[in-house]
Amino acid sequence: MNRRERRLDYNEGLSDLWDKEINFLDQIFYKRIPFNCNDLIKFYDYVYYHCSSFVQNPSVPCQDPGSHLYENLISYLNTRLQEIAAEIENITEDDQLIIKYVEYWKPYQKACEELDRGCRYLNQNWVKREHFEGHKHIHEVYRMAMIRWKELVFSPIDRALVTAITLILSQTSGEYMKSLLYKVLQSIVELYASDEKQAVTVPNKLNNVFTEEAVGFYHSETLAEFRKIISSDTYCDLKHFLKYACLAMPEIKQGVQFKGVLKRHLALQLQKAISKALGGKDYVNAFMSLRHSPLERAMRDHKELVAVIDQVCSNSINSMNQKRDPIEVLNIHCNELMTNNHYSAKAVIEEFKRIVELVEFLNEKDKFFNQYWKYLRIRQINETSTSDQNESTMISLLTKKFGYVATFSLSNQLAELDRSRVVKDQFKNYLDCRDMKLGFDFRLTCFETRGGDDNFKLILPTELQQAEKEFYSFYSQCYKGRKIELNFEISTGEMICHLGQSTHILQVTTLQMALLLLFNHREKFTTDEIMDVLGTNMETLEPVLNFWKEIGFLVSSDLSLEVNMNFTKRKRRLNFNKVPTKTRKIEDKEDGELKLRRANQMDAAVVRIMKKHKTLEHSQLVGHVIEELKNLFTPKIGFIKERIEALINKDMAGIERSGLTTYKYAS
Repeated sequence: MNRRERRLDYNEGLSDLWDKEINFLDQIFYKRIPFNCNDLIKFYDYVYYHCSSFVQNPSVPCQDPGSHLYENLISYLNTRLQEIAAEIENITEDDQLIIKYVEYWKPYQKACEELDRGCRYLNQNWVKREHFEGHKHIHEVYRMAMIRWKELVFSPIDRALVTAITLILSQTSGEYMKSLLYKVLQSIVELYASDEKQAVTVPNKLNNVFTEEAVGFYHSETLAEFRKIISSDTYCDLKHFLKYACLAMPEIKQGVQFKGVLKRHLALQLQKAISKALGGKDYVNAFMSLRHSPLERAMRDHKELVAVIDQVCSNSINSMNQKRDPIEVLNIHCNELMTNNHYSAKAVIEEFKRIVELVEFLNEKDKFFNQYWKYLRIRQINETSTSDQNESTMISLLTKKFGYVATFSLSNQLAELDRSRVVKDQFKNYLDCRDMKLGFDFRLTCFETRGGDDNFKLILPTELQQAEKEFYSFYSQCYKGRKIELNFEISTGEMICHLGQSTHILQVTTLQMALLLLFNHREKFTTDEIMDVLGTNMETLEPVLNFWKEIGFLVSSDLSLEVNMNFTKRKRRLNFNKVPTKTRKIEDKEDGELKLRRANQMDAAVVRIMKKHKTLEHSQLVGHVIEELKNLFTPKIGFIKERIEALINKDMAGIERSGLTTYKYAS
């Protein structure tokens, strides 16, 4: 086959494809019928085959098929636009010119969007390669279509159009005409933004061409349109709207007015979703549905607006006037995930990721970690966690996001459980070697104590003293030099109780167990006798006694207490281990420990930063401190200033003033 024959074969092959593509172009440009899914797929396939035809033919350059399609598209659009221009350019009345312009512009613009979607392969491959080779006159299909409109339709009537807009705005116009004027201005902004010559910015072009009144009208209508789209349930037009509106009005992303509209709308949406949340999962969903909503996807190209979503989430979760503590809600939700088998492994991990994403908004992350640690240890002690792997995965996700320093206590607690299992096995072997039976199931969980653990004095009843004595003996032999103490505050047990005609299995705390076992030896005890035998004080004992009397298990006889042998419940197993053992609250103590820990972390951060930078302004130092501690907590400016002053007063810290607002590190 000679060159001429090859060329004829090449043209015939592409012409057949182009004939099929024209049918789709006529559908969107003349019949004004948008592509459905099947149409879009078919048209995309034709474009793909068109661009990739003759790839294996060495006599045809690889870019030629794409060039053939691109040139044919330009020719098709030119024909269509020349028809439109012929109908518009002879109109002399201002309102008719505006009406006719919009009548053709909106369908054309929508059709160009459809065409651009169908030509995605052409844009991402052929056009990209043309740009790489330096052909700057080649543009993506949508921009090319806008340039063709500007040259063939807009340019011949641009003066008449600008004049019509100015005159109509100077008159009293109805809402319908105003909406048409705004659509014309939108089209002009889009044409300016797509222009090949970009030496002058779009805002400057608007100011150069239009009067101050026209520009002000465009700005006010853009804000109204933004409100309208944001308040709607569908955001399909928002992405296109923002793309060109932001080019004409930088204040959309840089100012506060548009962000204020968005912020108020999002805050109201989130508040409604939270108010409907019944549990932790619903609470997390309320935030995640906002962060990963159609609205967020529509604004994804504008980081400043997307940041408003995060700001709303942060303000909401850290708000002081909330009915439920977010930290408590998240930890309860984590605990439910860890103790229930209702979810698949994949679903659990996905929910962990969502929780971690939400924890990132907390100002008091260290408070969340501290509370999580407590729930984790309770699960370990009660053996209620369904999977060690889930526990490890959650802590790994937290560590990856917030760093090892922030989650050290959680990682250490997992390691403590492994060490506890070793001690438990060793103790079991110890008892077996001595052929000793305790007479009851002694389940050991051995953890190192940590600041915040609370305990009280208690003399165990004789039934439990042998186990205590043997364990202390075993531990002192295996771990010389290490002290250990039984924690009566959080230890629990089960005991079988025979009362008259009923038998119950009671789940109780160690203090409750010790109290009830006393009645194996005597029928009656006074309150003072119980305190003496158990070696504890009234503050610790009183809530336990009140509970047993309230449910009718213990009854008063003169000044003594005795077991109610007629006590009965429908359930055989009764869980009483959640009853508080003390009246005094430990929240104040925990808050004090948290404040002290934060002060120490703040001092260490300030010294590290000053040691690194030597000299810093106050504002610079504050910024560095907030950045360094953000994975633990968000410190208040007053607290930072307080700790800086405290360090300056400490000679050993090495920080001193070097002016009114400057600090210096004396190395």
